[in-house]
Amino acid sequence: MIWKRCFETGIRPIDDEHRVLVTLIQKLEGSMYDGSVTKTTGMVLKELVDYVKFHFRNEEEVMSRVGFPELARHKILHKDLVNDVASILIDMKHGKPCTASELIGFLNYWLRDHILEEDMKIAQFLRLV
Repeated sequence: MIWKRCFETGIRPIDDEHRVLVTLIQKLEGSMYDGSVTKTTGMVLKELVDYVKFHFRNEEEVMSRVGFPELARHKILHKDLVNDVASILIDMKHGKPCTASELIGFLNYWLRDHILEEDMKIAQFLRLV
């Protein structure tokens, strides 16, 4: 995944954190260079999950501060992603196979979709208030 200008919400702290998320996904891809999921991949994925939680807290704080009307729904989307990735981590820990392409594909799709669909709603709301 590469950062694209279309991902910019115009909310500097959120955009900066999204860039970090893209970098962490790239790091995860690099840890899977041979197409397999390894112990290193698990560690990088945990780092990604920790940063995602940090980012979601910050993003939710911004939404709360500005009175974003879809905050509750957005929080559910955040919780669902954290649960999905945590489930993948648990499965990996128990030896369940997960291909690199499945994992990276899921994360790329989720981040791209979440930024372009959901986070842009925050930006649109801020332009109106």
